[in-house]
Amino acid sequence: MERSRASGVGLVVVGVTAAIAGALIWTKPWVHIPWPSRPGVWWHSFYRYVTTDLRWLALALGAIAIVTLIVGARQLRQSKTDTRESSAQTAGRSAVNTTGDNPIRRREDDALNRDALVISIALELRSLDASDGHVVALLGAWGSGKTSLLNLLRLRLQEEPPLTVVDYNPWMFSSTEHLVESFFGEIAAQLRLKEGRLGTVASEIEAYGELLTPLAWIPGAGSILDRIRNAASGIRKFQERREKNSILARRDRLARELTKLQSPIIVILDDIDRLSAGEVREIFKLVRLTASFPNIIYLLAFDRKIVEESLNSQNSGGRVYLEKIVQTVIDLPEASEELLVTHLTEILDETVGGISNPGPFDEGRWPDVLLEILRPLIRSMRDVRRYAASIRITLHSLEGQVQLVDVLALEALRVFLPDVFIRIANTRLALTETRHLESHSEDRANYQESIQRILATAQDSENVARAAIKLLFPAALHYIGGSSYGSSWKHSWLKSRRVAHADILRLYLERIYSSGMAAFRDAEQAFEVLSDRAALERLFSSIEAERIEDVIAALEIYEEDYPGEAVPIATIVLLNLMPTLPARPRGMLDMDARMVVGRVILRLLRQIPSPDDVARIVKEVLPEITTLSSRFQLISIVGHVENAGHKLVAPEIASEMEGEFAAAARGDLPADISDEWDLLTTLYWAYQKWGAQPSTVDLKLGGHVHAQILRTAQTEARSTTGSSHAIWREKRLPWNTLIKLYGDEETLRQAIESARSFAMEDGRFAESINLADKYVQGWRPDFKN
Repeated sequence: MERSRASGVGLVVVGVTAAIAGALIWTKPWVHIPWPSRPGVWWHSFYRYVTTDLRWLALALGAIAIVTLIVGARQLRQSKTDTRESSAQTAGRSAVNTTGDNPIRRREDDALNRDALVISIALELRSLDASDGHVVALLGAWGSGKTSLLNLLRLRLQEEPPLTVVDYNPWMFSSTEHLVESFFGEIAAQLRLKEGRLGTVASEIEAYGELLTPLAWIPGAGSILDRIRNAASGIRKFQERREKNSILARRDRLARELTKLQSPIIVILDDIDRLSAGEVREIFKLVRLTASFPNIIYLLAFDRKIVEESLNSQNSGGRVYLEKIVQTVIDLPEASEELLVTHLTEILDETVGGISNPGPFDEGRWPDVLLEILRPLIRSMRDVRRYAASIRITLHSLEGQVQLVDVLALEALRVFLPDVFIRIANTRLALTETRHLESHSEDRANYQESIQRILATAQDSENVARAAIKLLFPAALHYIGGSSYGSSWKHSWLKSRRVAHADILRLYLERIYSSGMAAFRDAEQAFEVLSDRAALERLFSSIEAERIEDVIAALEIYEEDYPGEAVPIATIVLLNLMPTLPARPRGMLDMDARMVVGRVILRLLRQIPSPDDVARIVKEVLPEITTLSSRFQLISIVGHVENAGHKLVAPEIASEMEGEFAAAARGDLPADISDEWDLLTTLYWAYQKWGAQPSTVDLKLGGHVHAQILRTAQTEARSTTGSSHAIWREKRLPWNTLIKLYGDEETLRQAIESARSFAMEDGRFAESINLADKYVQGWRPDFKN
């Protein structure tokens, strides 16, 4: 290959040089050069020669350039081809063939070890008495490897002494007329490529075919008039030939030429079972018409069931009709279950091994998926290769975000039971929703019906569909007589990336990350750095503010895995994120940001078994928390605050921390309180609930404090009416709570005016102050707050 490339480059260089030289001689640029006057006759003769008589040389150099450039380019192209073929052969020797539906062409790719069968068939063909022709049928179902076996058989028949093999694939020709026309022409064309007497045989076969197929003279394109004119001409020529040569005479001449051959010709017809019923019948008519020719052995490969059904319209029935034509039958043995499973696992190992991130692998469920889903659906080597090609593409696109065992199972359904797969795609809620445990669920009957439709669609493969529900969608087990799984399982399914979780199933089906799935991916990264404060803060700073709350909520999935050393760090980081969480519309049952963060903080602190250790961590953490609101939330979670505390510390410790905090809150507030996200609740508890004096907020705290109290006091009431799903929303203030905090309504009005003066140029406070004005003017909601 390297020598060929070097030779090609050399020829190209010579060609380019010759082209340049020829161009210079042809254009003679030196004619325009002012040569110095030189004495002597020889100079004038030379000048006259180079300016007038060298065009023949330019033409010669041009011809040389053309030839060398063409030859050099061919050598370079051949060098590239040889390199590619060598690479492909090298890769092929070390790789399992997983290319879709393609049959094998080399013995080393024979995973079914059928070489002994191939040898026996080759010996049988060589030993047949073909003096009156012979028809052999190789029978096997679709995908059983008939074409692969024929490819291996051709290699054996090429061994000494070689037999002449002619291939005719009727599937390559459309319509019955084309089959008739192409049958003899294709065989004759291939015979002409052989050596010896086969050229004469080819001519006789072609001539015989022309006598049988006058329609071959009629073109298939052109105007109607052209077709009529050409058809008439074709029929006239056909009649003239028939007058000179009868069909019987031509048949005898062909038989005499075939008898002279030293060995028979093997005519292989593959893919007969892919034809329409009419085309199948036409092929067997042609075989019957020519089967008695000497030294012709037909080797027909087809699925017996399909061909017999196509021939059933014959008077004698399909099977009897075949028996009249076929003399030797070879049934292709089915691949053993053990061999199929072995080959399947080998190909899966190679396919998955070639993916950089195929996803987590559940070894516990894999044997059941293999034996209950994959094995019943994969019946041939073709199925194995089709399946492998499918999963390779899917795994690349999923980037390891879906449980590998689930992908392998669903891909088997998609390839081999596409109708069941479509049902599954359209039945997501029934397969993943756990609300069926609730007695008031209105969807239970619909879900039950949807699951039954999946099983009914599977028909003969109902056991496979039932196994898929059992192994992939435990939430739906309830509908087929299995156990019930509650909503507490969803975290586990999401963490292990099982399609049992709705977000994971959607990712597999749509290749699109839902908001929940995107949050889980970020939460997964956050969990990895939960013990590294700087890394955790960097991660959250890289996430859009609108998504941070969802990511924090997704961290709850890892509550059983929180490391103890991460508790103080994560508590600080999450509570300091509270001021950055933007307000957003919420549904009737949605938790607010305080509850979302509070639930994760509570689960973090529950990892600490000792109340004393919890108290120590809280005391270490409090100075690191930047807002009074977040400090109060932490103290409320671990302490004994009414309706908020989870009593994670001893009562006396809780009382001590609460007292210190209340005193600090009633003291001098920080100059910048713009990050306080719940100042009303914090100050109300410090002034009213703790029981110390003073019990009301002083107006002297300043307009910025009063404005922030009003802004953080604003809430939203949500409700629905009748059967409508629309959510009615209304902004409100806890007016009575505000009056208690300020002592009376008049003081509150003064605080509102103070806030207005401060907030005149700050639009963040406009909505809450306008709402406060409505209350001052006497407006109240329809029911008490």
